[in-house]
Amino acid sequence: MVVFGQKRLSLILFVALFTLADATRSAVANEVLVTDRLTNSVYRYSPDGTFLGRLLLDNLNLNAPDGIVVSPDGSHLFVASSQSNEVVRYDYNLGAATVSNPIVFADASKGLSFPNSMVFSPSGTTLYVANLGGVGITRLNLDGSSAGGNLSGGTSSQLSGLAFAPPIVPASNQQLLAGGFDGATVARSNDAIDSLSDFIGPSNSIAGAAGLLVHDNNLYVTGLFGGTLTEFNATTGAAIPLGTDPSGLISGLAFPQGLLDDPNGNGLLVGVLGFANGQGQISRYGYDGSFIGVFASAQSDPALGFTEATAFTLAVPEPSSFALLSAALVMLGLARRRRIIRSASAALATSSVNRNLAG
Repeated sequence: MVVFGQKRLSLILFVALFTLADATRSAVANEVLVTDRLTNSVYRYSPDGTFLGRLLLDNLNLNAPDGIVVSPDGSHLFVASSQSNEVVRYDYNLGAATVSNPIVFADASKGLSFPNSMVFSPSGTTLYVANLGGVGITRLNLDGSSAGGNLSGGTSSQLSGLAFAPPIVPASNQQLLAGGFDGATVARSNDAIDSLSDFIGPSNSIAGAAGLLVHDNNLYVTGLFGGTLTEFNATTGAAIPLGTDPSGLISGLAFPQGLLDDPNGNGLLVGVLGFANGQGQISRYGYDGSFIGVFASAQSDPALGFTEATAFTLAVPEPSSFALLSAALVMLGLARRRRIIRSASAALATSSVNRNLAG
């Protein structure tokens, strides 16, 4: 009975933690964070595209930022400074909309050369950084140390967008996908994620492959030079019809780059740089290729929003450890109180039975 009671308490604590996590997440809205290489800034937008303000302006540590990611626990913001060959880390507070304590997390000595797109491993223990400088993909531990030599292989050496492919079978590793900017390819890693090979292309349809997004088993790729958005099967690499084009292609975009799942769940966001500085926008498309509308447009005044949406990411609130611990203690106290009451009730019932028998 003691073991059974402990298991019930563990289950109660487990449910309490996740219930509070959901409540905490919903208490602070998600935000889309947009880097602007022209102003060395990061801007904040609500899920519906409303401008919320400038999160940071950092001319000291950033030089043409071209990649952004939030740590899995939500406590740090990483920005790739392309011209200085650095990744800068900030302490980040989503609820307060503040960043502080910038440090150079990694530089050229760790294998960076024009860093841009970044992604964390599914386990959250490794940061992968794509490089347009021809040196492949840099692997970094959470303390900034090298997690191994740079990944390379396949036709392309200048790599851009990063995403993880769906597992081939549920228990298998997820392979890393990378946009082959110079070779018009998409590269794929092996299961160990220590080498790359061609997965899609070379193909003119993804010339200047810049942004990658995996949704379900679909892979979306922007071609910066081709002005295209293309859809593929994320497992086989076969083209999937997109919009009205059976080859899986939307064309005529003015230098498309970044990709992100629409935080409202309507499809995907596409960063369109524009034919000239300050003429771009972030567009919304359905997963079927249908144009939904403009999420946000470039502004001539940097105080009012991005001049160029170079890269973006979704900031998702995380529950604090203190809140989770408090919930666990409360639930544990309730569970123990109920157990004591049940034990006392059982003892009282047993005593009554014994008195009746004795009488």
